[in-house]
Amino acid sequence: AYCFVSSCFNNSMVFPITKAYTQAMRLFYALTFDEQTLSRLSDIQDSLVPLLEKGRKSAKHNLHLTLSFLGNQEPRLLPLFKEIVAALPNTSINLQFSHLGRFTKSGGDVIWLGIQRNVELLHLQSMLVEHLIKSRVPISDTSFAAHITLFRNARIAELPSFSPFSCTSQAIRLMLSHQVENVLVYTPLASNFLLEN
Repeated sequence: AYCFVSSCFNNSMVFPITKAYTQAMRLFYALTFDEQTLSRLSDIQDSLVPLLEKGRKSAKHNLHLTLSFLGNQEPRLLPLFKEIVAALPNTSINLQFSHLGRFTKSGGDVIWLGIQRNVELLHLQSMLVEHLIKSRVPISDTSFAAHITLFRNARIAELPSFSPFSCTSQAIRLMLSHQVENVLVYTPLASNFLLEN
């Protein structure tokens, strides 16, 4: 079950693993959002659907901002990855969703929602990378472009404009990417809820 910022007030929460993982785990760190923000993001997706020639929509509960992609990691490293989550600052960041964009792909584009440049967000992501490097965790995605993936394998003639909006309710999470009955699911394994001052 997901636990969103709007209903949880814990500064840091660890989600128990409900099964014993013995194989490599596909992990990433993400900034996630409260239910109200997820609904607004979902509304933007719905507004794009009539304009698409094709496209695979990201599930509402999977919408997130990737801070660092770890790829396949050994389960024995989970305690370390959880400690890194807890070590990050817990002050919320005022993000403004400002524009739509795309990554051009031969089989279909990735359509994403961009965020106005934010120094606090850049600092948070930089701190996360520093923790990973100090812990000798191999990472390859040190470059960072803040965005939320709305569609994959998409075709659209022109991206429309929309009214920018802001969000201050977020959590930093260590996420497990896996399949449940052939459905992609992102399960939080540890969380640090960002609190407003």
